Amino acid sequence: MRSDAEPTAEQTAVPDEGLLKYLVYASTPTRQMVPEDFESILRTARHRNRRVGITGILLFRDNCFIQFLEGPPAEIDALLDDIIADERHHHLRVILTETTVDRSFPDWRMGFGTPGAHEAAGLPDERDSFNDLAAGADGGTVRRAADDVSTWFKAKEHSAAS
Repeated sequence: MRSDAEPTAEQTAVPDEGLLKYLVYASTPTRQMVPEDFESILRTARHRNRRVGITGILLFRDNCFIQFLEGPPAEIDALLDDIIADERHHHLRVILTETTVDRSFPDWRMGFGTPGAHEAAGLPDERDSFNDLAAGADGGTVRRAADDVSTWFKAKEHSAAS
């Protein structure tokens, strides 16, 4: 689901910062989310992320947030502290953290999606990557699930732009 126009070159310009931190977490909202809540979260995230060189995506399904963040390690750590303190959600679990040199979402200051059941999994009756992330499955499964969801999001955004 695309919530704004194609990002401009200025919006997607990322400074050459060397090693990046890649972090994925899951959390549960403290109340029923409405469209205005998502708009507020995304507006705030995109503004901050543009300033500090963070990119990523936010997904929401079955009353669960999953967020992928990537950027300078100190900025990711500071953002995570703020996210933990945010009273709109609780039960936050960091399910993957890695160091990388390449961004998975270089064009997204904060993309947003609401995958349906099995939509991010590939084929029906296969494992559900969103659920694997939400449950914090074992390390190998989490890594594969993160890759699957990342690929799903990019493909969905590409087809929406076409």
